[in-house]
Parts: sequence; structure tokens; C-alpha cells
Amino acid sequence: MPSTPRRKAPISGGRPTGAGKTSGSLVRWLLLGFLVLSVSGPFVMHSKSVIITDDHFINEAPRVSTPVARTLEQSSDAPTERIRKPKSAILTEPPAAATVVSTTPPKTVEQDNDADKDSDDSDEAATPPQKVEQNDVGKDSDESDEGQKANADAKDQESKDDESGDKDDEEDSNPTKDATDALIATSKAGAVWQNDHDMVHIIYSRFMQHQPNLVKLGLARLELFKTFCFPSISQQTNQQFLWLIRTDPELHPTLKDGLIDALQGMPNVAVIGSNEVKKGSVDRGWRSENATGDITEESLFYGSMELIQSYHEAVDQRTLLETNLDADDGLGLTFVERAQNLTFARFQELAASKQTTNLAFDRKDAWINLCVGRHLEWQFYAPWDKTTTKGSLHVGSTHICVTPGLSWATQPHARARFVKQHHLVKKNTPACDDPKQAKAPFLGCWVEIPVPGDDVMAIRARTPTSTGMNRVVMSESEWTPEEEATDRESWPLLDPSFAIPQPLVETSHKYLSDHLQDLVEENLKGQCTKDHSCSEGIKKKLKALFFQGGKWQNKHDLVHVVHTFHPFSALAASKYFSFEAMESQTTYEFLWIIYVKDASSNYVYRNQMTKRPEKSGLDVLVVQTDGPVSSTVDFRSPEAISIFSNHTLLYGEMSLLESFHQAAQTRTVLETQLGANEAITKTFVADLQNETAKRWQDDANNDKSWYYHCTSEYYEWRPFNPANMEEESETGFWNMVTPPKVEKCVERPGTTRIVGPKATLPSAYDALELEPCSPDEERTGCFVDTGKPDGARAMIPGLVKDKNPLKLSPRGLSLLVANQKNLREDVTAAFNVYMDKPRVRAIRDKMKKHETDTIPEPIGQQPADSSSPLESTRNLETSIAPARSNLTVTTALDTWKNDYDIVHILYSRFMQHQPNLLELGKARLELFKTFCLPTISHQTNPQFLWIIRTDPELNPILKDGLLESLQGMENVAVIGSNEVRKGSVDNGFRNKKAIADITPESIFYGNLDLVLSFQEATAGRIVLETNLDADDGLGLTFMETTQSLAKTTFEKIPSKNGWFNFCVGRHLEWQYFAPWDKHTDRGSFELGSTHICVTPGLSWATQPNAVPGFTVQHHLVKQDTPSCKASNKSYLGCWMEVPAPRPQDPMAIRARTPTSTGMNGVKVSHEGDWGPKAKALDDETWPLLEPDLAIPESLVKSSHKYLKDHLELLVAENLKGQCTKDHSCSEGIKKKLKSLFFEKGSWINKHDLVHVLHMEVPEKLNLSKLFISWEPVETQTVYEFLWILYVDPNIDQDSMNSLMKRLRRSPLNVVAFQTDQAPTGSFRDAETLTRLPTRRLLFGEMSLVQSYHEASQNRTLLETSLRANEAITKTFVGDIQNKTFDRLGQFGSSDWYYQCVSEYLEWRHETPLGVPPAHGFVSIAKRPSEHCTNRPGTTLITMPEAKIPDGWAKEDAKPCGNEPRAGCYTESGERNAARMLLPGIVDVPIAYQGQGSELERLTQDQSDLREDLHENFALERYHLRHFVKSVNGT
Repeated sequence: MPSTPRRKAPISGGRPTGAGKTSGSLVRWLLLGFLVLSVSGPFVMHSKSVIITDDHFINEAPRVSTPVARTLEQSSDAPTERIRKPKSAILTEPPAAATVVSTTPPKTVEQDNDADKDSDDSDEAATPPQKVEQNDVGKDSDESDEGQKANADAKDQESKDDESGDKDDEEDSNPTKDATDALIATSKAGAVWQNDHDMVHIIYSRFMQHQPNLVKLGLARLELFKTFCFPSISQQTNQQFLWLIRTDPELHPTLKDGLIDALQGMPNVAVIGSNEVKKGSVDRGWRSENATGDITEESLFYGSMELIQSYHEAVDQRTLLETNLDADDGLGLTFVERAQNLTFARFQELAASKQTTNLAFDRKDAWINLCVGRHLEWQFYAPWDKTTTKGSLHVGSTHICVTPGLSWATQPHARARFVKQHHLVKKNTPACDDPKQAKAPFLGCWVEIPVPGDDVMAIRARTPTSTGMNRVVMSESEWTPEEEATDRESWPLLDPSFAIPQPLVETSHKYLSDHLQDLVEENLKGQCTKDHSCSEGIKKKLKALFFQGGKWQNKHDLVHVVHTFHPFSALAASKYFSFEAMESQTTYEFLWIIYVKDASSNYVYRNQMTKRPEKSGLDVLVVQTDGPVSSTVDFRSPEAISIFSNHTLLYGEMSLLESFHQAAQTRTVLETQLGANEAITKTFVADLQNETAKRWQDDANNDKSWYYHCTSEYYEWRPFNPANMEEESETGFWNMVTPPKVEKCVERPGTTRIVGPKATLPSAYDALELEPCSPDEERTGCFVDTGKPDGARAMIPGLVKDKNPLKLSPRGLSLLVANQKNLREDVTAAFNVYMDKPRVRAIRDKMKKHETDTIPEPIGQQPADSSSPLESTRNLETSIAPARSNLTVTTALDTWKNDYDIVHILYSRFMQHQPNLLELGKARLELFKTFCLPTISHQTNPQFLWIIRTDPELNPILKDGLLESLQGMENVAVIGSNEVRKGSVDNGFRNKKAIADITPESIFYGNLDLVLSFQEATAGRIVLETNLDADDGLGLTFMETTQSLAKTTFEKIPSKNGWFNFCVGRHLEWQYFAPWDKHTDRGSFELGSTHICVTPGLSWATQPNAVPGFTVQHHLVKQDTPSCKASNKSYLGCWMEVPAPRPQDPMAIRARTPTSTGMNGVKVSHEGDWGPKAKALDDETWPLLEPDLAIPESLVKSSHKYLKDHLELLVAENLKGQCTKDHSCSEGIKKKLKSLFFEKGSWINKHDLVHVLHMEVPEKLNLSKLFISWEPVETQTVYEFLWILYVDPNIDQDSMNSLMKRLRRSPLNVVAFQTDQAPTGSFRDAETLTRLPTRRLLFGEMSLVQSYHEASQNRTLLETSLRANEAITKTFVGDIQNKTFDRLGQFGSSDWYYQCVSEYLEWRHETPLGVPPAHGFVSIAKRPSEHCTNRPGTTLITMPEAKIPDGWAKEDAKPCGNEPRAGCYTESGERNAARMLLPGIVDVPIAYQGQGSELERLTQDQSDLREDLHENFALERYHLRHFVKSVNGT
């Protein structure tokens, strides 16, 4: 690439328009004038001109026609009215040597000629001028120039020779170079830093880094730079700053020349060829030795190296101010002046405060952020005017610290820890003017730069050139009248506030309009380059700018339709494969039709299948149907769209379908078949359309042809090692597939049928039998291979038939493993599909739990054995997680300190043993930031150490989110450890083991020295340790109150052996639900119980000589420990309540939400009793949140919305997290969680099945003591069934009362009838409702029975029989529904059969020797004589049209064979049922019949068998103990 010579910033601001000697004269004249007037006379740099003034005249140098210069010429105001008088940024010699000089300009021709003569000789290597006396100015200036020339000749002869060569080139009539050389004529003469406030100010900008050759995008960004950025900086009222612009070292010459030309005339700017990103928030900013490491003679494209060096040297003992400015944004013309004044004033205020306060730090270690307040955003579009020629102006949001003008101010000895993300500055950094910061002002706070009146301090260009496309208004965006009024009022501010005339904005708008598609296409190319965004969402926004959907359109005059059948079970697969691939297409000119099964009764299914298409930006239709139209049907035909109607269309408009269908009648039609677990390359649609258009263009005879276009090769992904299905892989295995002959063209992912406009498809044909197309013949009914791998498919074992099993030798497997990284990178780059650890782990978990679903036949593939996979697994809603984060934050605070001479430790835990439950973790992080963090970061006494332990393998998204939220807090340490520490055990923090898990490797955030200093400080001091869950908070005076109280209390014990607990008294509980408002957007508050010592704020206080014996369980503290007021052993083991500032003030807050592990006290619905007092308490509580806990109501509403939007996902993950180490494992908790997203009251089933569980409750069974079935049924992993209890009329009253009580609490769809026997026949029979009359209904709604009965008429029906003394495993219902769904394709519509267990567990209340053991005796029942259908859990499965003969007895069933199943049985091969052999209830012998070795072995296995009952049937040991006692009457 040709390089552009580096140009040095002229001390002058003039830009002559001529060439040769005339140009040199003008530059020389301006240079001399600037050198003189910069010392004494008033001057101003105005864009590309220099205006030299005194009290009598204005003399303007010739100017080029740049946008800014043009604006001045076109302005109706005289230039003097717009002149601001900047302070010079550069002295020609150090400030100490500066003297006052005359302001009179050169007047004689001789002087002009001398200047002209000397200019060429002094351009390249001028030396600093000699010291000038005031009365010898005229003479010494010429002498100085001569001295410079002599010095240059002596020092650099080669430079002079080059210069001479350049002059020869000029004489060869090269006016462009002549003018350019004149423009870049510079002097190194003593360019040094200067500042009236004795500070160093750096402005950072970036231009086209890592995107050097995107010329069209670069030209558009350069246009915005010259319109918005450059005028606002070049015309700052204070020019005492250095502007550093970094750009790509290989920047295209067109862009490089344009950027440098735009800057001519500015002396205090440097352009550096570097892709490094520098800012004041990292690595000590400009103070760092590395701040100029990338600035060399070779990398400096424009500017003075001496000036840069002087700025870097000057920073040593001075205040440093660093400002960020994107190259398409601008700053108010008084910004630099105001920012410097504000910084100077604030630091001076700090110095003054030292005289009156005893601050614990030196004056010169302060550091603050400066943020812009009121600012404008210029949008390319005006929502109220689609024909706008100027765009629109909006007032930008001030709730965050925006990037233009974001500044970092530091004193020389500051140990700054700035928040790196600009949008978190105000959130995670206190305001400098906050009175709560009085203890340590300006040690990490933010202040807003004041704005005069209604003026503005910054302007942001929000255009399609943006990398992140954040807040870029689209043409169809919503707007309000107030926004339009703001736009009208803002335009007059542009010129006076930013030196940006409206005509200049209109010119830029026209440029963007004329080049919109080109620059958007290049912006798309620039996505994912280093240090730039890589979001498909951004790409969708960009593509939407030139794609107007809603009707057919195609630049090739083709019609392209993509068909995808999408069952419920494919929700996750489509998210990872088809949706990602389709949304990433480089062209959107196609129609995507997604066919879904009946979604009317499944909210999740329906919601997902409408929400994702809505965000996609594509032309999408989602139609509800039992199956797609066969691909053998032409899209042109009426049959192809017959299933569409306003009733079946879940998403999209019928007009869109009609538009494509009508266009198809006379055009070539492409129809692509894509499974939900399949993907196509990002360029697939565009490539296929281009290829087809070219073929039709080359040969018009193609109009009658039709053929299939399929991939020659494609990628396959498997979640396991293909050579060993038991061996897991973190990211799965990719391999390239060359399809064997057994796999036909139409079975491959992305197969497309192409039909010419005059072609007619056969009425019936088998796509599987098509042959390859002949090169010499017309393509009619054949297929063509693409010759490239442009498809991908996920292969899930046991889910789809694998037609291409990998048969690898050890060598082949080794090569495949070695190539995985390359394959993953290829697939990600080509398809935007990737499988990471969380996704793969979730898929394997589902497979292990047998929760995967059968995939239907793909569109157009009729034979059952040719099914193509459309699905990976069910409900894998795991978010994408990047590679493991290496983020570790070290804080500067490294020493313990406490005014009460106390060591205070605060313990919290976050996601321990649950590192990859991402959705649950995000919700908990949201609650942490809302309830926990504000209350701790705003404590009135910050002298404590907060230790937060989290899982060492915490998902990077959660880890980064946690650490980012803590930015700016010094007294906190985040530790990667699953250990649990508290003050009640092992002598608490005094024990060296308390920090054994805190190492340099495990500390994610914080300072290890600080942790060590806190433990060292425990020797001889009071230690106070406090517990706080990560979703709870403490009153803002908690730390101060407890430390003060501990100090005064222990002063009464000279032996220093005291120890006691602190307990919180009055506290709040925030509930997600509000019983009085089902539509609440903020939840509700209630007072927490104080009869126990609650976990938030529970503290352990000990003196150095104490030997404490704390009660470990928090709920037993008040029960087992006396109150300190009542104890006769003062403060030797008692508890004390933490006093509140006022009686109504809470000292703690607890978040009671579905994210809770224990779900204790969590309301799970809006249902519940409440009275006026409860509502009044809620109303009175909200105003206390902010003053007492620093929690704004808006923050609570935001968290409530987050939980609402993600409720099902986080509840599902909370269920997964149950039973992990150190977490609860209660079936009651699981029931609570499942009830949150299971809406009972009518039939619902994800598999479109109807499942009824029949249970007989015999007279002799005492339901209050021996209802064995209850727990196993209520703990089912799936609740989609109807439970009907048939209760004997003679059952005793205690049993009836117990039954009704449990029924009222049940989360299931359950009804109970009073009858002496269960009805015979099928539940589907019309007589069922007659046999179950309302008058016999004990519990439940008859409408529920009717709902299930109606649904069973045309669906597969499962009827499971169970007695009250029998049990089924927790996964029984889910397993049998999944398996039935998997096998539906194997049955006829009239088949019916029984499924029964092969063996089951039996429980007896006594051993074979007649001894009643504590937990009974468990055996495995294998009874050959017992008919299969009489075993517990037997299920009758009937297809929709099945008829059971009258008088049929289930004992008549025979084993099923290969013939159609009609009244036969099949054994499951699993042990998923149990029976309790209770006297008087069962017909088989109670005593165990086994003997000898069998009995001995069984006796040894009792522990394992009882564990089986516990793990799989939810029958705990205490249940078994209770059963034994009940049978024995004890």
C-alpha cells in the first residue's frame, strides 16, 4: 500500500490556496504572525483560517474551501461575531522565557520576500528560536530564521537533499503536491506544553482502527468528523490541550490524506498510526510510561513529537485531565475551559478543606470523573419527516455518563480505580456533591460539567456509520410531539454552541443518503473486527436500513421461500441453529414460513414462536398446523397456502403471504427446506439467488426446468465422542460429512427446489428417487450438488436416526480431535452457529433424563425411515457464554483501619456449587445489585471488609457482571471458593483457616494484602462477623450501630472473654407477588417475623479471650440462647437486638423471590389472605426504601420486570440447582417452584397427549398415616396429567379430613369422587362423565374432568392405575409421556396396549424374621405368576381411534408381538414402581418368601434399597419410620 508521508502540525493555523512561491510566502507570513501573536496579541484559530486581531483591524489569511470555511463564508454574520479568543496551547519557548512582543504584522515587501526566501529552507529541521528581547523583535525574527536554516543544514544534509528533490518535483507542474507541501510546512521550534491552571489536558479520539480499508465507511465517518467533531474542537475557547487521534497504521491513503488535510492549521493535534486504545480509566492513563509507547517517528502521521513529549514530561507533578471523544461526536465550545476550571476549582476546594478537617489522605491523591450533562443527539432519520434533508436532534439521556466528554481527572499521587464502562460510572460511583461523601471527598466520585442556561455540552452523531448502532433512530421509530418540539428548539443551538452551521449538517445528511447502502454494507463487513462489536442484533439493525419488509421484493426478480417445521420440542434447537443462521443471512429477500403444532394451550411455545420472529427483522410467517404442506406441492398452487388463515397465523400478515404467492405465479421460485436443528451459511440465500439468476440470464430455456439444489458436504455436530458414546466432550464434536449413497440429496440440510416460471411439477413424485442432473440436458426432475459445504446439522443420539455413523480408527479419531478448534471456528464464521460448554452440558443433561423428543418428518419426506433431524433437545434456554473470563480486579486499599479498634467482617455467598445456572445467576445478580449492593456501598461506616465467595468456575457472564457491579468499592473481596465461612464455627475469622481459600489465584476482585491485614488485626481486638445473603440488604446505619454497640458493651468486660449475637429486629420482606394487585409492577412489602434471628445481619461478636459456643442454626439462636438483657452471665453467650434509628426504620430487607434456594416464606402466587393493615403497611413502606436502604423504587420495579420476563427460565434453573452441595433438597420446595409456571385448571400437554392417573383409596387404609402414594405423585417432574381419586364411601372421618386438607394444598390437577370402585372402560368413553356425576364430587371442579375428557376424543390417551399404597418414581409421568410420544409413528390410529413394569420394589413393616426394623424391609418383587397388568403403575395406552371390546378384562392381555397392538402388553424393562404390603390392603402374602443366600444378600442391600426409595420415589426415611409405627400401632 502506498504510504503517505508524515505531516507535522504547523504552528500556524493558515491554509493557503496557491502553489509554489506564493504559497510558501503565505505560510511564512502566517508562521511569523503566529509566533509573535501567540505570545502577546489576541488571536483565534477558526477552522482552516487564522484571524489576527487587535483593537483596530482584522486581517484574514487566504483559506481553502473546507466545510467549516465554507460555512463562515456563507454565514450572514460577520466572522468577528463568531470569533472566540482561545488561549494558546503552544509556546515557542518555555513559559518562563516568554516576553511581550509587538502585535504589528510585517508591512514591507522586503520583509515578505525574506520570509518567502527562508520558508523553504526551514520547513523540515528548524531549531528552537533564540530568546527574544521586546525591542528587537523584527530583527531577531529574521535572524532566528537564518539560524534555523543553518542549524538544519548542519544537522541534516540528507533532509535538505530530499527537500531539494521535492522542489524539483514541484517545478514539474504538480499543483496538488505543491499545495500539500505548503500546507505541511512546519517548524519543530520549541513546541511545548503550557496551561494557565498548571494542568495537563489530553483528548483521546479513534478513527477507523482495525478497519483500514473500509473506504466507503471511512469516507462517511470522515464526513461526520469534519462536520461534528473537528469544528467543536478546533474552535474551543481554551486551546490548552493536546488532541491525540489514533487510527489504523495501514489506513487507506484516501482516508489518511483526508483526515490529515482536515486537521491542517491545528497545532495541538497529533495523528498516530496505532490500533492501541488509550484512555484515562486504565493503567494510570497519560501518566503511564506506556502512554506514548506507540508514538514514534514512524507512527506519527501528523503533529509534533516535541509537543507530545513536552505534554508527557509535564504530567509528572501536575493535575492530569483526560477526555474521551469519539470521532463523530463533538463538544461544546466552552467544554475545555469549563472542564479545566471545574477540575482546578474542585481540587483547590479539597486543598482548602485540609485546613479545617483532619483528612486521612494527602491532598494530591484525589481522582474524579467529569461527566457531560445536557447534550444533543443528531439522528440521520427524523421519525416525523420521512423526507428530511437534515435529520433530527434529540436531547440525550443523562442517567449515564455518556462517552463524549467523559473525563478522568487525577492528582499526581492518585491511586485511581475508575469504573471502566462509561454507562456504569454514575451507577457504581458516588456523586462528588453527595453529602454522604463528606468523609473522603474526591476519592472516586463524579461531577457534572455545568451548562450555562439551556446550552448543551456535547453532541453525538447517531447514524448508520455507528459500530454499535446504539440508540440509532430508525425511520419507522415511534416519537412524541415533545420530541419534535425539542428538535425545532435545538437547531439554533448548533452554531453558537458547537460552531456547526446547519448547512454543514445538511451536507453530511445528503452524503449519507447518497451512499447509505454502500456504507451500511461496509459497516456490516466491519462488524467483529478487533475492538468492535460482533453482535448479530447490530447486523440486523444495519440490514434493516436497506431492507424494507412486509411484501415481496427481490433484486433478481426471484421468489424465495424457506420452510421449517417447528415442534414444541425444537425451541432450543431453533434458537441455536435455524434462527441464528437465518437472521445472519447477508440478504433478507426471502419469506420464511415456520410451521408449528397446536400452540394454543402452551403459553411458552406460543410466546417463543411469536417473540423471536418479531425481533428477527425478517419476513416471517408462523402458522399453526398439525404438519407442513408436503414439499412435492408447488408454492404457486392454492394447496400450498390452504392451511393459512387469520385463525392459524400466529405471527405475520396474510398480505405478506399473498404478496409472495402472487409474485410466484410468473417468476422462478426457490423453496428451501430447513430443519430446526439445521443451519445454512450466512451467504447461502444470496449465493443461491445469484447463481439461479445468472443461470436464467444465460439460458432463457430454463423457464420450464425444475430441479433440486443440495449441498455436496455438510457439517455434523454430536454432543459425545463419536467413537465412544460414554465419553463426554465439553463442546461436542464437529465433523465434515460427505453423504453416502444411502442419504439422498433431499435429505441434506438446506436442500432447495428451484422451479422455473413456466415449469409444471408432476402431480405426484418421490423426491428420494431423483437422479443427478446431466450437464448437457435440461434440468427437469433431477438434483445438482453445490460443490461446497453450506449446511450444518446437530445429531443427537437416541433422538434422530444417524445415517452417517462415524467409524473412526484411533488415528482418525486423533486427527478429528486435533482439528476440532478449526472446525468450530469454520462453523462459527460461516454459519454463526457455535456450541459452547453451557449448551452442550444442557443437552447432555436432557438426554440423561430422557427428556428429548422425537423429531417429525421434514417437509416433503414421506417415508418414515428417511426422517431428518429437526431438533437438538427440549427447552435448552441457556444463554450464550463466552470463553472463561480472566477478569481480576485489584483494589488499592490494603490496610485494616477502624475507629472503634474493631475488626468487622461481612460474609456473603453467590452461586456456590451452581456456576453454570446462567439464567438463575442473572436473576440473582439483578437482586444483588438492587437490594444488597446499595445498602452495603452506602453504609455510614465503611470500615469493614466484605468477603463474597462464589464458585471458582463461575460462568464468565456472571463473574464479569458481579465484578463490574463492585467497581469503585475498596473494602470488598470476591473469592472463587465453595467453602462456607461464618462466625459461629471454628473461632470464626480469628482462625487462620478462615482465609486458607483466599490466594492470589482465587481472589477475583480485591486486595489480598487488605484481607491479610484484617486477619492480622484480629490479635488482641474485638472481632465482629456478620452474615448477609446476596439478595438481602442491611440498614445504612447497621455497621456503625453494631460496631459502636459492641465497643461499649465489651468495655464492661475487662477479662475480654465476652461473646454474643447481634440479631436484626424490625425488617422488611419484599415479595415478588402482591395479593391485592395481580398486575403489580413492583411486588409488595410485609414485615418479617422477629421470633427468630433472621439471616441478614446475624452477627457474632467476640473478645480476644472468648471461648464462644454459638448456636449454629440461626432459627434456634433466640430459642437456645438467652437475651443479653435477661442473662445472668452478662455477654457470655447471649443475643442482643440491633437498635434502629427510629421505631419505623427497618434494619434489614429480605428479597423473597423464586430465585430463593429454600423458598421459605416466598409467595408463589397472587392468591392469599390479606387485610387493610397489610395493604397499609405496604403503602407506608415504599417511602422508607431510599432513605433507610439507598434503594430507589425504580430499581425495585426494574428487578420485578426482569424476574417477570425471565420467570420460567429462572424457575427451571432453580429446580436444577436443588440438591446441589450446600443447597436444599426438599420436594416441598420443588413443588413450590413447579407451581409457579404450571397453570392448573384445564388440560394441557406439551406432547399433545392426555394422561389420567386413576387411584383407588380403600376403606381400610388410614389416610392420615399411610397415604403412601401422595409424595411420589406430587413430586413428579411433569404436572401435565389429571389425578382422579376414587374414595371408598366408608372411609373413616380422620382419613377424610386428612385427605381434604392435603387436596387443598396440592399444586396438581386433582379431583376426588366418592365411590366404592373405579369406573371400568376407557376414560374416553362417553359414559365416563355419567359414571362420575357431580353429586359424587368430593373435591375439585367438574370442568377440569370435562376438559380432559374432551381433549381425549382425538388424542392419544394414557391411563395409569395406582392404589393408595403404591408409588411411582418421580420421573414416571415424564418418562412414559416422552416414550409414548417417541413411538407414536410406530402405531396405527386404532392400536391400544398396556405398559407395565418388569419388576418393582416391595416394602414391608417387618423383616422375614418378624422383627419390625426402624425403616421397614425392602425387597425386589419378581413375580412370574403375577399378571403384568396387575403390577403397580400399569398404564393403558390407546390411540385416538382405538376401541376396547365390551367385557374386556386386562388379565386377558397377551405379550405384544410385531402385529398391530390391540389388547396386548409390553414391559418397560425398568423398576419405576413400588408397593407397600400392608395388612388387610393387599392380597399377596405379607411375609417375605426368600431364603438362604438370597435373603442374606437382600439384607445387606437394605441401605441401597431404602436410598432408592428416597432418591427416586421421594419417600424419605422419616416416611418409612412413620409407616412402621402406624402399622404397628405405636
